[in-house]
Amino acid sequence: MEHAVESIIANCRGFGQVLHLARTAAASSCAILITGESGTGKELVARTIHDHSPHKAGRYYPVNVAALPCDLVESHLFGHVSGAFTGAIHNRAGAFRKADGGTLLLDEIGDLPSGAQPKLLRALEQKEIQPVGSDETIAVDTRVIAATSQDLEKMVESGQFRKDLLYRLNVVEIHIPPLRERPEDIPALAEYYCIRHARANEKPVKRLNADACLQLLNHPWNGNVRELSNMIERAVLFCQSDTIGPEDLNLSGCHESIYSPTTTLQEAVDIFKKQHIISVLQRAKGNRNGAAEILGVSQATLFRYIDKYDLKGYALHKRNDSPSQT
Repeated sequence: MEHAVESIIANCRGFGQVLHLARTAAASSCAILITGESGTGKELVARTIHDHSPHKAGRYYPVNVAALPCDLVESHLFGHVSGAFTGAIHNRAGAFRKADGGTLLLDEIGDLPSGAQPKLLRALEQKEIQPVGSDETIAVDTRVIAATSQDLEKMVESGQFRKDLLYRLNVVEIHIPPLRERPEDIPALAEYYCIRHARANEKPVKRLNADACLQLLNHPWNGNVRELSNMIERAVLFCQSDTIGPEDLNLSGCHESIYSPTTTLQEAVDIFKKQHIISVLQRAKGNRNGAAEILGVSQATLFRYIDKYDLKGYALHKRNDSPSQT
């Protein structure tokens, strides 16, 4: 997800709270640790922090630690001088220097080799790095954000990760809950991806019908937001009409329902009705008059639904936005 999405999905109650915390933490220069399952949007949160930080004029430089060869991790992060090792023909500036004055994201920090951990700790504490093969240190002003899908506390207990490094990285922790724990975000996220992927693939913008929305709400989302994005992109590419239906999502019978087997029909209807009203309120940017018009109900009826489903947080409160007393 590109960072511009923040202004679109900030109205999501679950993810919106995460972004609010990210913007608050961004004002300081302390290290931040972002935790959450794979695909939950950790890099989006990191980018949001950068865009709202004193380092926003500098470079945002993400590094996937898990993708780096173990023997080249230190060179990639701290740089090297010519002749430092076989193949080091030229001097190389590492990630810390490339992000100097900006923000360095160390994604999947739990995969950092034990030999590189003391050097990272020194870089965080002293704000200086030492390129591989060099006796000199170089001062850097780099905001470091780390992200992980692993349990670093357990890794500390097992001796795989340094306790002092974890404390230094985890000055502020931002946890992103999995998508299955914030189903109220699904309609707005799905609508966003419909727009994004339609534009990226030069396709007409498509909407999801009610049955498709219900099927999305009924999916466990083990792959989180990344899985949702991929699914919507596939539907946008192959849907032959201007409306995406369940047949375009290819989900039937593939996964267990998130609803309990004992859920009554009325409870299932209420679940869907609540999510649909949330989606419409988000599309209407919280304006209840506009939402009532989209839903095809009176303002008084919408107000009753807002009270019934406790949706006041999604609706704007304006003097001229109240139910008629007549």
